[in-house]
Amino acid sequence: MDALKVLSIVLVVLHVVDAAVIPCTWTQFRLRDLNEESIMLLEKMGASMPLRCLEDGWRALPDDVFLNAQNEDLAVVALETLRGVDRIFKNDQTSVTWDRETLGLFKNIISSRQVENLQKCVGEDASQSAVGSLSAGSSVGQLKSYFEELQEKLRVKVSSMPTKCQLQRTLVAKTHNLLETMTGPFPLQCLDDIPVEIRSPTWALQSNNSKQDVVAAKAVYKTLMKVSSLMENDGFPQSWDAEKLVKFQIIVDRQIEESECIMRIKTKTEEDDFPVRDAALTDYFEKVEKLLKEKEFSVCGWEVVRRELLSVLQFILEKNSKDFWPTRV
Repeated sequence: MDALKVLSIVLVVLHVVDAAVIPCTWTQFRLRDLNEESIMLLEKMGASMPLRCLEDGWRALPDDVFLNAQNEDLAVVALETLRGVDRIFKNDQTSVTWDRETLGLFKNIISSRQVENLQKCVGEDASQSAVGSLSAGSSVGQLKSYFEELQEKLRVKVSSMPTKCQLQRTLVAKTHNLLETMTGPFPLQCLDDIPVEIRSPTWALQSNNSKQDVVAAKAVYKTLMKVSSLMENDGFPQSWDAEKLVKFQIIVDRQIEESECIMRIKTKTEEDDFPVRDAALTDYFEKVEKLLKEKEFSVCGWEVVRRELLSVLQFILEKNSKDFWPTRV
């Protein structure tokens, strides 16, 4: 994945900055700023490109792609470029040594802000029409071909790398810290909202011996998935630190992405009580989400959710020994 740091990707974004002279209010005021921010994050997320990668034959984007786009819809050309970058960065990045938070912010800007907003400027009809009528010599056609080639080369490179599979205590701790510090202490006015009937099944997250490590790790993984799903709801309190909230979501999603292989680890049937643990966790998180909806996503509703998640993460960190965390296929 170090090969993704090739200057061609940076040049792609740079070219879009120059090419996207598009008659749309959003592009006039935001696209250039977001492109510049994307370039800054790309440069910041890792060190200089390793010299060994220069020999891997990565083809740079042809310089004439945007020069030849004068007779085409520049908005569609810019959109196809950003979509290509977005697709590339949806690939697995577990093997790289980039700064994960910076990588997460970059992906969020490309996917959630640039692609979505530029799509609104272009319109679905214009985008589909351009794709349907593209030719090999058109700018959109060249871009599509370029990113498909890059995607395939990347797939071959990644498939030849060894796979790691582990939960990382430092990331769980960081997740807990962000959730704890994104706002102040639990509000006193919300004490009456604490549900006495909801109790987290902490037993499902604990490993009492080495034979239980795998099933406990699977339970922690499923917990992270439930947390991610729960935090996809809207209407967070304005008192919460928005930057810490985004970082929290990024790190949770990173753990899910990097630890997915845990679910493929096989255990002896007589030692595998994961289905029971999974059922208990599912029931718990369904109750928590139901409470949030009943509270109509109020400040107290979200504070109760935050309190519950902090308790669960704290238990995971404190009740499992250091021998629990390294988990490999």
